[in-house]
Amino acid sequence: MIVRRRPGGVRAFTLIEVLLVLALIGVLIGLVSINAGAFVEASKYEPPARVLGKAVMDSFYFASESKRATYLSYWEENATFLVSDGTGKILANHGIFEKEDLEELREEDLLPQVIFRATGPLAGLSGGDSSYDDDLLVVGRVPFHFGTSMPFQVEIEIAGEEEVEMIEFDPFSGYPVAKEE
Repeated sequence: MIVRRRPGGVRAFTLIEVLLVLALIGVLIGLVSINAGAFVEASKYEPPARVLGKAVMDSFYFASESKRATYLSYWEENATFLVSDGTGKILANHGIFEKEDLEELREEDLLPQVIFRATGPLAGLSGGDSSYDDDLLVVGRVPFHFGTSMPFQVEIEIAGEEEVEMIEFDPFSGYPVAKEE
């Protein structure tokens, strides 16, 4: 910093120093605004597992609140988890994508595939096998009664990803069961 004394003993910055600082601030604002646009675009997508977690919590809530059965299902055409009552009335819906993005994803066949599967009774020597085939345990909707559900798993397959996500839910709390490693 070059400091020059003016007549009268007042110190001041030169015009070049002031312009340089303003230029640096402008560059920083430009970088932040470019990244902010990317963050806004990324916020339009919420992972299906997180949306499913919200739908499961809503199912537990509505079943506990009304003291009647509620059901959780997946509507693949709109990539939406639906919470409904026994009459079929929709109590809550949780979409994975924004409506404007949905049409494009549907045309390109990129919507996630979701399969609900009941957890079969365990048997066998180690207590970890079920005598039922996975195909027999597939359910169209999961029932919730008075704050509990049947033990169930959800299989989420996202187009373009090799790994299929398997989530098992605790029937009494609705939280995902931690996977043993």
